[in-house]
This record gives sequence, C-alpha cells and structure tokens, in this order.
Amino acid sequence: MRERKYYSQRQGDVKPLVLKLAFKAVYESFEERYYFIDFLGERIFEEGGIIGNSFEAFCMRQINRNIKHPRNSSLYKEEDSFDVIELLHEYINYPLVTIKENYFGREEATSIPEKKSIAPKEFRDEINVFLEQYSNGWELSNDGYIRNTVEEGFRSLVDNTAIYGDEDNIDNKIRRAKELYLKHGSSKEDKKSAVREIGDALEFIRDDLKEKVGKNEADLFNILNNFGIRHNNVSQKNSYNYDVYLPWMFYTFLSTYDAYVKLKNRN
Repeated sequence: MRERKYYSQRQGDVKPLVLKLAFKAVYESFEERYYFIDFLGERIFEEGGIIGNSFEAFCMRQINRNIKHPRNSSLYKEEDSFDVIELLHEYINYPLVTIKENYFGREEATSIPEKKSIAPKEFRDEINVFLEQYSNGWELSNDGYIRNTVEEGFRSLVDNTAIYGDEDNIDNKIRRAKELYLKHGSSKEDKKSAVREIGDALEFIRDDLKEKVGKNEADLFNILNNFGIRHNNVSQKNSYNYDVYLPWMFYTFLSTYDAYVKLKNRN
C-alpha cells in the first residue's frame, strides 16, 4: 500500500474501484509492449500463440470457464477478471521486440526466455496497486494466486515459509493450506481445511516437534482436536467465532511450523 495519500483519499471521498476498468488499463499497457506475444500470438493476425485460435476455447480447456478475450474485459465479472489476471501472470514473458514492415503491416516479435522471471514481477507490481484498493483488499501473490491482502506482519511468513524437504507429507500440505486459506472467495470450510492441512503436516513431525517446542506441542493438538477441525465428537467446540479463531489458528500453526523447520535446519 502506498503511504502517501492525496486530497480525495485524505477526505475519504474515493469512489469504489471498478476492477474491470483497472484490469483493462494494466492489460493494455503490457499488451502494447508485447509481453503477451507468446501467449496471445501476434497482435494483428492473432496466431502463433499458446492459446491457439481462440482465447475462449483455451479458457474452457484450462479452467472450464468461457471467458472473453482480455480486449473485451469491459464484459468481465469479478471472477472473470481474477481468473484472467492469474492466467496472464502464468504466461507473461519479457519481450525483445523487432518490427518488420511489409505489405500487410505485419508486426513480429520474439521473447527472451532467460528473463521470464522479470515480467511476472512487473505485472504483479502494477496490478497490485489496483487490487489492494478493490473491495476489502486483494493482491496477486508471488505464486500467481489472487488472495486476500495479507497483513504486513504476516507477509514474510506467508511468502517465505520454510521448506521442510518432504513434498508429499509436509511441503505440499503447507502450500495447499496457504492457497486454501487466502484464495479468492475462501469459505469457512476452506479455512478450516487449511488449518487441518497444517495440522496434518505437524502430525507427521510430531515427535521431533515435541522436542523443539516442549509442552506447546500438546496445546497445538488440543486446539486441533477440540475446535472441530479434525475429529467430530460431542465435546468439541463448534459454536466459536470463526472470524476470530480461524485466523488465530492458521497463523499460529503456520508460524510454529516455520519456526520448527528453521530451528531444525540450524542443527
């Protein structure tokens, strides 16, 4: 979020951001600079790109939704804008443009594969200026997912969570938990599932975890088992304030896991 606020922002006289208009401005800026030449094909003839002959057909194959080409983004619903933002982030590339004049005025361009990582960051930086102002605040993560804006104090934890080194039993669960909890439209059940995923990862390392964090290990699993996260029984607490407790559980468990792995790696 930018620290400086201009007059209308200081007065609280800022109209809600129209997402599709903001998206259109960012898309056209990158499209004009050929960042989507590999994905969408050449601008005039619209061929040779990853999408083939139809953006709509590509979306049906890729995400099972019929979405119009970004040039028609004025027709987008919120979920269309979010899906296409993630799609463009996945396929954007840094261009090296060469323009050849011929009878048809055809434009040709090539890209620089070794600079692939530069373009997504540039795209995130520009689109996030608008996303953070939209509705209750959203952002495009480094992994290319639209998520609720993460509070500054938790951003490093979420974006730089330690890697354990066991993809099936640990790392995939942690990654899936973050995606579930922070994704666009995340429901109460999604968030409970996210906490459960971290709990399952912690269960796998429970013996070693107990050595590192002592009695706090038992407290963590008592929370998992008594707040209707993993097991169902009549003694569980299921009427608690989910808006308060689920964030507390998610960030507590994630930070515990992160601290454990960092301590383990020091030894």
